[in-house]
Amino acid sequence: MSGDFRAKTYTYLRTTMVALLVGLAVAVFYQTWRQGFFLSSVSAYYYTPAQGIFVGALIGLGACMIALRGTTDVEDVFLNFGGMFAAVVAIVPTSRGEDYRAAVRACEEASGPLLTEAASTSLDCPTILGLAAATRANVENNMIALLAVGVLGLLATLLFALRDRSRHRVDTSDARKVWWGFGAASIVLAGGGVAFWAYAEWFIDHAHYFAAVGLLACIVIVAMANALRRQRKQRGDASAERTLRDALVGSPEYYAKIAWAMVGVATVGAALMFADVISLFVLEIVVAALFAVFWMVQTVEQLDDEPPGFPAET
Repeated sequence: MSGDFRAKTYTYLRTTMVALLVGLAVAVFYQTWRQGFFLSSVSAYYYTPAQGIFVGALIGLGACMIALRGTTDVEDVFLNFGGMFAAVVAIVPTSRGEDYRAAVRACEEASGPLLTEAASTSLDCPTILGLAAATRANVENNMIALLAVGVLGLLATLLFALRDRSRHRVDTSDARKVWWGFGAASIVLAGGGVAFWAYAEWFIDHAHYFAAVGLLACIVIVAMANALRRQRKQRGDASAERTLRDALVGSPEYYAKIAWAMVGVATVGAALMFADVISLFVLEIVVAALFAVFWMVQTVEQLDDEPPGFPAET
């Protein structure tokens, strides 16, 4: 495979990630325009006509994040983590709210021969319990599929690593980094699997929130890792002549500014959210927009570079 072919495939994959985020944003804002108000979070749009794009975009984004080789080892590991979290965010829906959970508990306690007249008239228990059962069946089916794919992905990674070692394509230090990343991903997958099998009810109620926070953190860490790499490269190339591409996308400091802006927005936004000044929806949209800008600027900057993780010739 030629270097040019690899570089274009790598660029298209990176661009696809931004396209998926744009598609998700269009679906969310179009639904908001139709209903006339914003929901509390992007995840809440799972229960609207935007559900298809919500799930598809996050699954696609997760696959792209895992498939991409990061420009640094830290970036690569957290891209993998972010991809795993994105898939869980997509298939484990956010809670419908405390009122819904209270209604489910009330219907479960009042079901059977002890069903009271008050419960039967104040709550539509067949519908409520039907929704709860459908949610559980949906999560169980999709999580089993996701865990199976995750195990196969780890096995494929193991085979590729063994093949590269047998062909002497990686040195000892690189091999240690590969195994460190493989072990970390295995722990996250195993932890998710155990939580799902042993504590299914808890998993259905809480996994979405843990995965959403993890995805947000991974996005910020990926941006920071790349920004720090660019700063180090700038110090090494301080005397180099600026190229046309540098003029178009800006100096390397621009990447650092976007990364630190994401950190600042996430920190300040979280504080404002807990103070009920802004909603989670606003925080998610702003951070996602900053990441999309960062990602496209980085993609343009790397147009002439060899994709990371590949030898010069194969």
